[in-house]
Amino acid sequence: MSIQRWLPCMAGMLALAMGMAGVAAAEEASPGSLRAGIFGLEARGQRIVYVFDRSASMGESAGRRLEVAKGELLRSLDALGEVQQFYILFYNHRPLLFSPSGLRGRLVFATEQNRQAARRFVESVRADGGTRHAEALTAAFRLQPDVVFLLTDAEEKDDLTAAELERLTRQSGAARCMIVQFGDHDATAPRLAALATATGGRSLLLAVPEANPADPRESLP
Repeated sequence: MSIQRWLPCMAGMLALAMGMAGVAAAEEASPGSLRAGIFGLEARGQRIVYVFDRSASMGESAGRRLEVAKGELLRSLDALGEVQQFYILFYNHRPLLFSPSGLRGRLVFATEQNRQAARRFVESVRADGGTRHAEALTAAFRLQPDVVFLLTDAEEKDDLTAAELERLTRQSGAARCMIVQFGDHDATAPRLAALATATGGRSLLLAVPEANPADPRESLP
């Protein structure tokens, strides 16, 4: 092959190889390949909102439930990629919002700086008050997340009403709800589990963590 023919051929092959590499890189960073999770309950998504119960019952057993929840939340944050965005709401009868650098009500990228700010916020949270899921979930859905992770130890008496379930299902948009409940089969919130199903998510029931605080995962499956 003459040099005049060889050069254009090589240029075309190089362009093709570069194009394929670009496609591979785009696929690797696509939102569909990004994951997050708590207690083994995982979902794909780039925009992640954590909604965690901090009512008085979460402070029972010397604060065991809340400490286990906090630890799992921080592990989940540490596993996020920097291209993912996150937000945190703790709630009792009203939401307590994460607001790094005054950015209240906006998702932030999972940079090291924002994860450190999140750690400080999480560690400052204390358990008190009653339990109102609906307001916290409404605030979460306003952020237009891909996934909402909700954790609670609420019993059936604190569950969503039928009207709240219907309204929240409409408000959820494209978000999937992944719901973890500390409790047993006799003390759960079935409408929260129904919200997970209605939004294409999943729910998980875990035994209430009561083990030695020296091992925060000891009592969990």
